[in-house]
Amino acid sequence: MPSTIVAPATAPGQSAVALIRLSGPESLSVLRKVTRTDRVFAPRTQVFCRLYDGEKVLDEALVTYFPAPRSFTGEDVVEFAVHGSPYIRGRLLEVLCACGAEPARRGEFSYRAFLNGKMDLLEAQGLCDLISAGNKAAHDLALSSLDGRLSEKLNAVKNALSEMLAELEARLDDVDEEMPPLNAAAAEQELLAQAGALARLADTFSVGRLIKEGLKAAIVGAPNCGKSSLLNALVGFDRAIVSEQSGTTRDTVEETLDLDGQKVILTDTAGIREHALDPAEREGMKRSLRAIEKADLVLFVADLTRELTPQEEALWDDVQKQDKPVILVLNKTDEAPRGRCALEGKTQYTAYVSCKNGEGLDGLKKQILAFVSAPQAQGEDGVMISNLRQYEAVLNAQTETESAAARLAAGAGLELCAEHLRGTLGALKDLAGETTPDDILGIIFSKFCMGK
Repeated sequence: MPSTIVAPATAPGQSAVALIRLSGPESLSVLRKVTRTDRVFAPRTQVFCRLYDGEKVLDEALVTYFPAPRSFTGEDVVEFAVHGSPYIRGRLLEVLCACGAEPARRGEFSYRAFLNGKMDLLEAQGLCDLISAGNKAAHDLALSSLDGRLSEKLNAVKNALSEMLAELEARLDDVDEEMPPLNAAAAEQELLAQAGALARLADTFSVGRLIKEGLKAAIVGAPNCGKSSLLNALVGFDRAIVSEQSGTTRDTVEETLDLDGQKVILTDTAGIREHALDPAEREGMKRSLRAIEKADLVLFVADLTRELTPQEEALWDDVQKQDKPVILVLNKTDEAPRGRCALEGKTQYTAYVSCKNGEGLDGLKKQILAFVSAPQAQGEDGVMISNLRQYEAVLNAQTETESAAARLAAGAGLELCAEHLRGTLGALKDLAGETTPDDILGIIFSKFCMGK
């Protein structure tokens, strides 16, 4: 019999109300012990109760009882809405444990919901992402997993391929050849169609990851070209120190920007030049190069009021070799006209801005936003995958399905085609958590917050 677990479901600290959650077969028994009553608790109905610590009243609370299986975990669940004093919350947890409960591990409530069939693994991961969502786009992405839309898409593929596998296995078992031959051309087309559906879903990972984790944009350029001024102008306050003296920025400076509900992580880097003045500046330049390597997007800033130096041209060439998108940001349009930079026309994306008066910043923001909202990379109905484990499983399923189609087209025999289909279905079942090993499940649910 599983134990009865308890944990706070609200964040630590002082608050008006805190929520304590019990789940397990002894939940009702523990509730009666702490309330010192044998009353009948109506399901899903808040009841005013006194909670006792020995002979003394600990708090007055609103208590809700959710009998199994109609609860979040599928077990008996009790939720205590108590006053948000850190002492009350901590002492109530001790009392509940003394009455028979055990402290819950991270994500254990969701893990039990998964084990009891209340949600599959994709929905559980969507729940975790929903809790941590820091902007509208991440919230919408998490909901597409939590409400089952991602599972529905994958189940449609899984069901179609399961039927196909059943057709193949039936013919493999038909030693007397009583069944009509398989329509190989139609079967191949069906396999390619399902592989295409998986490929389209896999293609959403690049954008799904950016939405979930945030687009990392590195601001690079020569010293004193306006990198820190650009960071300050984009975030709307003086985040980085700006000085007429070159080399002011010695370390990377990071700030998060919310662009129309999308998370963008801006990193201001130290200016790159050939001769550093001291060890601190040399270390700053090394960190700048690392920031470029890790970035999803590079904002290359150049000063329109001066000619490019050989070092800037060399830096531009180095950035181009990184094989990642670059926006050329030409600064100081308030002081110099366009057409004065040798880099103009060398990249698809160019923004003309004045960090001093804000000219062109809205256009630059739209260009940045385009990298996380490109229509060709968005999933159908907003459904996308956003973590590496999902991506690798979908990619594996796609490869196996394409291999099955290729075997069928080559007339290699139904046995090999069926084996590839088993590989596809294995990957899809692992995605939903049907065949995922316990140690992997433990790692996944350990990333959840306490009490969920």
